[in-house]
Amino acid sequence: MTRRYPWALLALLALVLVVGACRREPPPSASKAPGDPVAAVRGLADALHDDDLVRWSRLSLPPDLHARSEQAWVRRQQLAEPPTPEDSAEYRKVMARLTAPDAEEALLRDLEPKLRKFEGEVAGQWPLMQATLTIFLNAAIQANAELSDVQKAHGTEVAQNLMAWVQPALLADRARARKAVAALAKTARRLDLPTLEQARALPMMPALEKGGVALAGVKDVAAIYGLDLDRTLAGVKAELVSSEGDEATVKVTYPLLDRTHSFEMRMVRRDGGWYSAEAVEEAEADLAELDAATAAAPATAPAGGAD
Repeated sequence: MTRRYPWALLALLALVLVVGACRREPPPSASKAPGDPVAAVRGLADALHDDDLVRWSRLSLPPDLHARSEQAWVRRQQLAEPPTPEDSAEYRKVMARLTAPDAEEALLRDLEPKLRKFEGEVAGQWPLMQATLTIFLNAAIQANAELSDVQKAHGTEVAQNLMAWVQPALLADRARARKAVAALAKTARRLDLPTLEQARALPMMPALEKGGVALAGVKDVAAIYGLDLDRTLAGVKAELVSSEGDEATVKVTYPLLDRTHSFEMRMVRRDGGWYSAEAVEEAEADLAELDAATAAAPATAPAGGAD
């Protein structure tokens, strides 16, 4: 866990940043998306700002599709292979360390020699490593066949911004590390999922509630290192680009560190509410894939373990 800490942090931050968002406004209904595409995007943003992934999920998909996705969650659990003993043991070990009464001090003791090694091995080579990582990230983005040209351009801009922000001195800062470790331990205790079997057995809504706890923890750690994700969410603006029938395009602009980024979000209207077209398409494709997998599975498929 501590060995991969700086790079795991960057991966978590990148995961959060790919979700589009907007200015904070009073939360919309928890069960129905707004009847305006711009307001719908803002509703998603409000839910993310509030770390409310249950509300976010309900605003992401039409009610019927959301209900089918919730049923599919159970079917996936039934089809899934149980975790391996090695994975279960590793998960239990990590969570036990993070939630121990002396977790903060113990983790810092383990982290200190790794930070010293990181400083000695990386600091002098960082300009070259930074350039190499930037090239690698850009190549990975361009090679992703699932991204459009516009999405690739947006991803490249964000990657370059983040790589300019990351510096060895920032990652090796002892005061920040102490606060970050405390935030991680606090988040693990709030999650209260000591075993992998418990985590994998969660129904969809409780899993999303736990996901909200994890999201809040990621935000806390990001803020410690100078990346205020809630500030990013609060500073995003949405603007209607085009609308025709049940389809619309919204331009989303948001601040990230010292730069401003933007992307366009396709929206579709279903049952009077507006939803991300990409989210709807992916959910429908996942359900079709699951139907095919269910039809091909034995009648007595292995179920995910639970305590």
